[in-house]
Amino acid sequence: MTTSARTLSPLHLFLPTLFVLATACGDDEAPSSSGDTGAATGGADETGETGAQSGLRFWSDVAPLYYDNCVTCHREGGVAPFALDNYADAVTWAAASEQAVSSKTMPPWLVTSDGSCGDFLNSKALSDEDIDTIVSWIGSEQAEGEPRDDLAVPDTGVLSGPTSYAAPEFVPEIVGGALAEFDEYRCFLLEPGMDRDTFLTGYEVVPGNEAIVHHVLGIVLDPEAEGEPGLTNRETVEAYDAESPDRAGWPCFDGAGPETDDKSIPVAWAPGQGVVDYPDGTGVAVAAGEMIVAQIHYNLADPANIGSSDQTTVNLRFEDEVEHPGVMLLPDLFLDTLYGSEPASLPHGEESVEYSWSIPLGFVFPEFGADSMKLYGVLPHMHDYGRRIDMRVSGPAGEVCAADVQAWDFNWQLMYFYDNPMTLTADQTITVTCTYNTLNASEPVTPGWGTQNEMCLMGLFLVPE
Repeated sequence: MTTSARTLSPLHLFLPTLFVLATACGDDEAPSSSGDTGAATGGADETGETGAQSGLRFWSDVAPLYYDNCVTCHREGGVAPFALDNYADAVTWAAASEQAVSSKTMPPWLVTSDGSCGDFLNSKALSDEDIDTIVSWIGSEQAEGEPRDDLAVPDTGVLSGPTSYAAPEFVPEIVGGALAEFDEYRCFLLEPGMDRDTFLTGYEVVPGNEAIVHHVLGIVLDPEAEGEPGLTNRETVEAYDAESPDRAGWPCFDGAGPETDDKSIPVAWAPGQGVVDYPDGTGVAVAAGEMIVAQIHYNLADPANIGSSDQTTVNLRFEDEVEHPGVMLLPDLFLDTLYGSEPASLPHGEESVEYSWSIPLGFVFPEFGADSMKLYGVLPHMHDYGRRIDMRVSGPAGEVCAADVQAWDFNWQLMYFYDNPMTLTADQTITVTCTYNTLNASEPVTPGWGTQNEMCLMGLFLVPE
């Protein structure tokens, strides 16, 4: 099934179209129950020569690749379920490693990065040559070579000069209803009013309880803008908060609340994301006096997590000036059908189901006083049924592939920034297509905020020109 939405109210671009995110880092494939420790067959090149015959050794040829690309997670104390920083573990987990690198599911970098659909900064994707080296060594005698101690774990990225905000310690409850069956969306006021005009140029979210925190949005509010009819944003937020005096924060499936006028959403965090640095010279404006609200999505699908608490920290980096002020949008016209008279749905029991939506940019750009914009980055998002998501830009000059995720994995939801920002003009249209597998669904899958519902979201970091 393919459904296309051809219009978009500008209001929807300011609604923080919400997204559900998964558990923390994904589990890599373990050895088979038969006791296979990873001595895979194959790995020969076109001449029939195996890696061992070519002289490949773990410490000289494979370990440097593992340290550069894998050991940040795959080490003792790391988030991955096994280590790859030593010869014995590398042999034990050889079969799992071969499958992961051959299928390009590891290292986690979901978007296509071979130049056929956008060029991206800081790609974690292994080159074909590196994959061939690993696979050939695994398919050979898996020789060790001379051990070495000069390899180091790369820096994982540190957010320089952040301002840290801690949300209150909170025990979530299941309050979502049919559109979020095991979930609670809760908002907390982090910053009651900035002390100066500034720009947010980077962020890091540190969940207090990774098992239940499924996403965090940082939402900027002008306190004097109208929220609830007759009330300002500040008065609206205070009224929301007062409705549940025995619990911190307030419910907020729609942005910072159903009647708040949300200015921007510069923070969009998902498990596995790490530090996000906006490209050099860019950032999102946060004016003096403006408030910052954290929307935290808690998921309690695992009964063992009911009653557990969380205290999430949000680290934000501000700079006084940037050359290219931008805006982060989170459009999802599949989810937006919930606000219409006939919400969309996906048929159940099908191996491949498509949903497409489109935004005519000439309808959007006037809201920002621009005839064109630079697209600096994208943030794809779906839920459990998602299998693939891509975005194309079409216009008088033809169609261009802007982003393509061939194998969706919601354990690794990253923000992808372009090496060279893409110029978008008012005569172009963005089309996003999501592909799902609903074989395990017992009834049609509706859009919604819960893990059992679906989304088709493509975050866009845009700079008006």
